[in-house]
Amino acid sequence: MFYLPGYLWPQQELLQGSESLRSYMLQFMLVALPQILLLLYILRIRAERDAPVLSTYYSEFGIHRPRAIDLLYGGLIFAGIFALLALLGLILTLLPAAGRELFAAGFRWKLEDPRLIPLVLLFCLVTGYREELFFRSYLITRFRHLQLPVAVGIGLSTLLFAAGHVYQGIAGLAVALIQGLYFSILFVRMHNLHPLAIAHGLYNSAVLIITLFVDYDQLAAL
Repeated sequence: MFYLPGYLWPQQELLQGSESLRSYMLQFMLVALPQILLLLYILRIRAERDAPVLSTYYSEFGIHRPRAIDLLYGGLIFAGIFALLALLGLILTLLPAAGRELFAAGFRWKLEDPRLIPLVLLFCLVTGYREELFFRSYLITRFRHLQLPVAVGIGLSTLLFAAGHVYQGIAGLAVALIQGLYFSILFVRMHNLHPLAIAHGLYNSAVLIITLFVDYDQLAAL
């Protein structure tokens, strides 16, 4: 209840212009950090009730002590999702003009001031941990606790994740579905939160920083 309303109905109109984007990122982190801490606290009190060793319970959710190798894995996962979505973008260029216009509809993030890049990096890292902790680490594991098949847990968490990107139009929804499925499968295989959160943050940062140089509306018209 604390997490989903603001995620499913974001105030994207705040993102118009550099000052508004700065305000939005700061406001977002003021909400996201308590959400992260609350979820970790929920896991802690459940662990104190259900698990003899706290670290064992956290590891069940893919929460481990950060390691240097997590940065490498995060970079590789980022390269994978970026290549996958670049391929999707290439396929979309083969559509007729009407199809490209349909996919171009929806809200787009826009970074206009390069001085905001340090804040963007911090904002995207917090976003990565917030969303990976909730949608992959928490939901997939809790669905498994409820005896749901792994595929069902992956599907439900991916659909919820994608629902928060509906305001970005068909293209944003498609990207979120692919990204959510990709990260969910990797979480089930790796069972490690940190590389996914790092890759998620790197991807969001790259997309925002690219908008300094590329106008997506112009690309869609090509």
